[in-house]
Amino acid sequence: MTKNTKDISPQTDICYVIAHGFAARMLLQTGLIQQLLEQGKTIAIIAPDISDNNLVALNSHPKITLYESSADTNIWSDNYLFKRKYFLEDIKSNPALWEKHIQATRYNTSKHPWRLIRPFFYGGIYRLNKIFPSIRERFAARESENLRSQEMTDLIEKINPKLVVSTYPVAFLEAKVLYAAKQKSIPTCIHLLSWDNITSKGKFPVSADYYIVWGQIMRDELQEYYRTPDERIYTCGVPHFDNHIKVKNAPKYGELLLELGLKPDLPYIFVAMSSPYFAPGEIDIVEWLAKAIKENIFGDKMQLIVRPHPQNVSGFLADTSWLPRLKKLKNTRVSVDFPQLNKSKLRWSMQQQDMDKLSNLLVGCTVCLNSGSTVSIDALMVGKPSVLTSFDGDKKLSYWKSARRLIDYTHLRKFIDIGGATPIFSYEELGEKIKSYQQNPSLDAEKRSIALQAQCFSDDGKSTERVVEAVLEILKTIT
Repeated sequence: MTKNTKDISPQTDICYVIAHGFAARMLLQTGLIQQLLEQGKTIAIIAPDISDNNLVALNSHPKITLYESSADTNIWSDNYLFKRKYFLEDIKSNPALWEKHIQATRYNTSKHPWRLIRPFFYGGIYRLNKIFPSIRERFAARESENLRSQEMTDLIEKINPKLVVSTYPVAFLEAKVLYAAKQKSIPTCIHLLSWDNITSKGKFPVSADYYIVWGQIMRDELQEYYRTPDERIYTCGVPHFDNHIKVKNAPKYGELLLELGLKPDLPYIFVAMSSPYFAPGEIDIVEWLAKAIKENIFGDKMQLIVRPHPQNVSGFLADTSWLPRLKKLKNTRVSVDFPQLNKSKLRWSMQQQDMDKLSNLLVGCTVCLNSGSTVSIDALMVGKPSVLTSFDGDKKLSYWKSARRLIDYTHLRKFIDIGGATPIFSYEELGEKIKSYQQNPSLDAEKRSIALQAQCFSDDGKSTERVVEAVLEILKTIT
């Protein structure tokens, strides 16, 4: 069902599709939408939950209209999203996609018979593709049958936008909206949300006329994977990283440390956790660090702050069994900072103040530890070293269950190879690496700076402005 909250003008300048909470953060917590409004642009937003706190305040603005549509998946659409990679990709040459196949064939916990059988069935088709490429060609030619939606066509006709912008094009809702726009010959733009979207999510169901990317790496990937003309790509940086620069220039992490029960004038290690799906032994590493702090392995002043990923506490990758173990760690030198989530149908929709908190905790830390999430780049943005915990504590897990596999994902391997982060494979290595950054905070600084520029274009804090300029330029080009 689709509903709108008020009447709109005959034509809207920009229609944004927001299917992910992190996209809401990028667009709504950075001033990006506000800057477009200040330029006199009218905006429509399609999202699965317009009562989300990040969206509801916009409803009173005369130049914004909100539309709620979920494009709910059923057994057929779920199957389509699952099987696409087998027909369209060389999954064995893509570590992230091949891992999905391994997980589905070896570690599938579904009780649905078809979900147990289908990875083997489609795996067979994948092998046949190499012998009979016409299988892939036929699937690609008929893919539109899965994306055609009268609901989205009617919605696009109602909004009548000059430009449709998607941020997470592999989401079913966004793919359907992009397809409806294409059918109406409305120009489209994909403003990519994250650094792994091109290499790890599979081929986009619908390509766009224009793209907005973080940095040179993503620009090169678009040209490699989609042959996108150079003039159709705008390299702008990362809007939601602008907040890191603002906080870096006026930090308030001391206040946060007091709130967390720690000493504001003492150093701390910051651990940004991932889901147990990606790093099953990460909780053991966190407990080892807490013990090391207690035993003064890093001196008698070092503290520890652990921040679970939203994946840890919410969604299909969550494992709440970790939470009691985390709470037990709290003492005068160890604290846990839980992410502030909105109650919303937008997955991992974050509260506005959570961004300031994350920025401050990164700015103040001695070193940032994580298993391979985007936080490794966040840390670089504020000049802090990032260490990847690419092991499973004392466990000897198979590669396909281990955190070791993450550093082979294409986007993360590139980042490591240019010096953006250092993978660590044991407790001993981890302890030594932390000590080395304690003694020399500028260690590897030049490599980290090069990696930052390749990934994010600039740390000048003006990425949001560049995105706004890009959108305005696209609008000028198409009208």
